[in-house]
Formats: sequence, structure tokens, C-alpha cells
Amino acid sequence: MNRLSIIVIVALCAGSALAAENVKKVSPQDLARYWLLESKTAQQANIPWRGKNLNAPTCAAVAYTIGNDGRTRDVTLEKIVPDGDLGKTAVDVVSHMRFAATAQNASRLPVRTYVAMPFNLPDANAPSAADRARREQALAACKLSGYGNDNDVVIPVR
Repeated sequence: MNRLSIIVIVALCAGSALAAENVKKVSPQDLARYWLLESKTAQQANIPWRGKNLNAPTCAAVAYTIGNDGRTRDVTLEKIVPDGDLGKTAVDVVSHMRFAATAQNASRLPVRTYVAMPFNLPDANAPSAADRARREQALAACKLSGYGNDNDVVIPVR
């Protein structure tokens, strides 16, 4: 390998590392300033037939990056409460989501965020105040620090 090739490879690697550092972390509450979910990419969750805590009220915190192409990448299950087998389902749903840049994000800035995904919880618009409170309490267990606001945007999964 000649010296020029080595310099080019080192420059490309350094550029990749800098690009990874420039991904902005945003709270789920602020995501709509940058990216909007393309509704045709939101899918129904494929729940496994058997597994641990499949029927338990559960939340899964899934962190992900939206690249400049609007695709999710680096999707990771950060927390699931209670522990169980719905984490893979949550990761699968987020992996298939696609986003469109907002007018405020014309430069298509990549961002890192997360979603607290509910399973077996009452609907956010449930008529009963007790049900809504139970939902909020369950989702509070899946809040992640380091993303700004403590308010969550939740993707309904039924």
C-alpha cells in the first residue's frame, strides 16, 4: 500500500468518526422539529406466540438514529419494563420506520432520539382517568436521560 492510499484511508476514517460525533441528540418531544414519521412506514407489531411477559403491561425504550436519508439506524433496545420478550418486537417496529425532513430541517440533519413504546397498556385517550394514569406511570419507567426534555412521544402499538 502506498503512502497516498494510507493518507486517504486515515482521512476517511477520521471523517466518519467526526460525522458520528455530529449527530444531535433530541428528545422525543422535539423530534417533530427535525423529522416526521412517514405514516406508510408505521407497521403493526408482530408479537411472538410464546415468550416471557407477553401479556404483561410493558414499555420498551428504543433508541435510534435517523440518518440524512430518513432511515432509522443504530436501533437499540435500551430498557424494557418488566423484562420480557417484547423488546425484539419494539426494535423491529422502529427498524422499519422512515422519516421525512421538516422544512426547518432542510439540511436533513441526522438526529439520535428514542421512543417509549407501550404494550398491553390502556390507550392514551382512554375515558378513565385511572387508566390514563396507569399508562403514564408505566411509561415513566422507560424514560431515558440525556435526551433533553422528559416528555415522551409514544408510538401506539396494538
